[in-house]
Amino acid sequence: MASIPKVTVEVAFDGGPFSAAYTWTDISDYVKGFQVRRGRNNELDRIEAGTLSVTLDNSDGRFTPGKRKAGGNILIGAQGQYAWDLAGRANNTVMSSINVGQVDDDQKPRVMSRTVYTSGAPVSAYFAVKWLDASGNTLRFVAGTRFVADSSPAVYTHEETPPAGVATAVVYLYADTYPEGTAGLTAYGEKAEWYKTQPYYPNVVPRRRVRVRTANLSPKDLSTGGDISHTSAQFSTAHSPGATSAWTRVHKSGVGGVLFNCGSNGAADYASSIRCGYVDNGKPVGLARVAPGQTYSARVQVRQGDASPQLSVKQLVRWYDANGAYLSSTADSPTVALTSGQWLPVTLSTVTAPAGAAWAGLSIGTSGGDGGGHGYFFMDEIQFEQGPTLAEWAPGGSIFHGYIEKWPVTSEGLTATVEVSAVDGFSVLSNTDLRGALQAEILTTGPLGYWPLGDPAGSARLENLANDQQPARLVASKYGAGTPLLGADSIVKKDANTCYSLANVASNQGTVVDICDGGQRRYPLGTDFSVAFWCLPVRPSSGLYTTLFSGWSDTAADFLWIRLDSYGNLQVSTTYAEGTQTTFSVWPALSTSTPSFVVVTIEQGVTRAYLNGVYRLLDLGPTPTNKDIRDLRWASFAGRQAGSVYGEYANGRIAHLAIWDRCLTSAELDEIWRLGDNSGADFPEDEQTRLARIATMANFWGETAYDTGMSTLQGPDWSAGASALDELQQTAEDASGYLFMDGDGRLTYHNRDRRQGAAVRYELSDSLGLPYEPGLQFEMDEDRIINEVSYKRANGTEGAVKDQGSIDAFGRKSKSIELRLSSDSAVQDAAYTLLNHYSEPVVRCDSVTLNATATPGLFMVALGVEIGDRITLSDLPSQAPESSLDYYVEAIETDVSVDGGTLQWVTTLALSPAENSDVWVLEDPTLGRLDRTTVLAY
Repeated sequence: MASIPKVTVEVAFDGGPFSAAYTWTDISDYVKGFQVRRGRNNELDRIEAGTLSVTLDNSDGRFTPGKRKAGGNILIGAQGQYAWDLAGRANNTVMSSINVGQVDDDQKPRVMSRTVYTSGAPVSAYFAVKWLDASGNTLRFVAGTRFVADSSPAVYTHEETPPAGVATAVVYLYADTYPEGTAGLTAYGEKAEWYKTQPYYPNVVPRRRVRVRTANLSPKDLSTGGDISHTSAQFSTAHSPGATSAWTRVHKSGVGGVLFNCGSNGAADYASSIRCGYVDNGKPVGLARVAPGQTYSARVQVRQGDASPQLSVKQLVRWYDANGAYLSSTADSPTVALTSGQWLPVTLSTVTAPAGAAWAGLSIGTSGGDGGGHGYFFMDEIQFEQGPTLAEWAPGGSIFHGYIEKWPVTSEGLTATVEVSAVDGFSVLSNTDLRGALQAEILTTGPLGYWPLGDPAGSARLENLANDQQPARLVASKYGAGTPLLGADSIVKKDANTCYSLANVASNQGTVVDICDGGQRRYPLGTDFSVAFWCLPVRPSSGLYTTLFSGWSDTAADFLWIRLDSYGNLQVSTTYAEGTQTTFSVWPALSTSTPSFVVVTIEQGVTRAYLNGVYRLLDLGPTPTNKDIRDLRWASFAGRQAGSVYGEYANGRIAHLAIWDRCLTSAELDEIWRLGDNSGADFPEDEQTRLARIATMANFWGETAYDTGMSTLQGPDWSAGASALDELQQTAEDASGYLFMDGDGRLTYHNRDRRQGAAVRYELSDSLGLPYEPGLQFEMDEDRIINEVSYKRANGTEGAVKDQGSIDAFGRKSKSIELRLSSDSAVQDAAYTLLNHYSEPVVRCDSVTLNATATPGLFMVALGVEIGDRITLSDLPSQAPESSLDYYVEAIETDVSVDGGTLQWVTTLALSPAENSDVWVLEDPTLGRLDRTTVLAY
């Protein structure tokens, strides 16, 4: 008999939506009920943001926003102004020390604060509390909260819980470092405070993370059982002897577990092994959150393949820090000899997370031999839980992971409640605007500075997207003309507001753009540098030159200049720290009718030039002995400074100037070139690549789970200010897929093949002990008929397809689609697919209700089911259309209440029919059978 699993509600009070460091706090004991809804009403709708509502008992006020202090301030004698002379002082200087006096040994936090400011320059400071026992011995004395004080008075706060055995304490303020020196520097302190804290949770504010999950810390699709062949890739493996770091992702396959094919790597422990969860570019994928010093236990059910040689396996836990860096592993679990046809547990109990641990994953591998390339086994029911023992198995992971929007407190007499409302990660993406595709792509490469050169008319300073502290400025030409025409027509097709006109293209005057304002040292450099820009130049008169880019070093000498001669050829010159200079010319000539993309890179003493994405030439020497280049102190665009006089003015149009302190890769150059090109170059990519690109541009660093791309999309064409969420969803819809946030908070994409021959994940029936509530409603709904589809491809074909027989029978039911695909035929195929699926009514059952409290076996479904899963309703009554029907899950709605300690759990699944979802495939073992779920198409 299945039991009711432990479900927790947790909030991370210490990290905002973009923070990589946060700690979960279990607030389950105060939960009076919650409701979760994720998904859409039917399969043709766009999936909206998931929502969570939680009711909390707030009788003791611990969830009241802003509640912090209890009792009186015991530092009433330190309320006046105190001055601390810091001139000439060293780092880590004590500014203030206050003897707090007697401290109750009650293990309750203390909160202390001080108003601090300076005479001008900033000072980096921190709190530190020396906790002493009754004999005066120091129990703890460590650096606390850090802050930077400046000339504006501000209150800085530190909170710390005293160690056991405390009797007295001294609170210190240290001056740590002085960013702008100590000359004439004085710091001031006022209004010292020290309080006990009431039972409260700090930072009860919007945008804190919240999740609802089971006790099992493993992500949901690592531990649900059933068919998991179409869930996200969360595992990695390697088969090369000794190549312990050569891990590659593998997809899960096989009904009832994860199939792992061993290699031929010998008899050593973990010679062939699989890791549940891994780190990809510092991002945890399928790993579990852990806390240092806490104990954990793990178990996985393993079954040997029927045709496999005899295998024995064991497991261990791998620990990672907050940045995804591997820390250490535990000792091995006991070895288990596997048996064909029988699931056996491999258990590891009471392991402790080391200092710095933030993530954990399991590694399961062979011991004593891996079958010489013929061994294989299955895994299922993966558990990883906090504590020395494991609960009865239930699907792991969260049913909701999102961000708090509101935290209102309601009081009625002596009782109070908090009604928390939250939304999933779609809310963060919907409130994130994208810059134009070219701007966003340049910014993802991490430039030192980037100037689109397209501010509104009348702007005196030019926007620097990469570093707002060093904007560019306009410098009038020596002729007193060259009025800037900001916001002129773009020189790049896909970005309408990023062109800067140097002067009237018919004149010979120009305007300089200085990009290192003030002449101070702004950009420290090593041995590498890159500069890139678009230009549509006017060639100088015969025998003359115009300067497109010029940079001065910290010695006021040129370190790099790029000039244009009267033939339209580029000349590039680099001067290194030791004085060595290299100069070369670049062909072909820059066009005077089509914009050109110019890139110059310096790498380890070698200068290279690229024109319109194509490598053209590198310098031919001499090779410098010292390959360092001077720090960039000043630079100008479209002109060159000689002393205090500007000369060699460029004329024409410029845009998208960017500089880097490294050498750009050819792949980065190619993408920037193709995104900005207006000479007809295309930028096709599949939807998986596009989704990843947009997520990066939106600074979304959460976990993702994307199906393989199936379509080729047109180049990105959104305008600056577009919603990241809208563009992500439109990308999925262009490819006839769909996008959602899963219960674990992963941005998830299902491609159009996901529902082609998908295996059934769950079967519900009375005879299997997994009943559904009475009241199933079956209907043939003609409102969801589509018998005429108008289609259009952006910048391409348009037309319509229709089913005249359906129109005659049910009337005209139209739908229009416009897709950003690279071929006309792909758009037509999408239109025919809609027509095949919806021209005739099908049997619908819009929802099924699962009362998990009454039937605990249903928790397997309620906690494990995900949007897009295929389920079977079997043992249907004779009045139903058939005894068994298949459906896809479109939405999951969970309503939980706690009444007198009794949990009431009801989950409702919104469904769409699987009928006509599979295209018949000749001689395919699964899709070669004609039934009501299969449709003939050509």
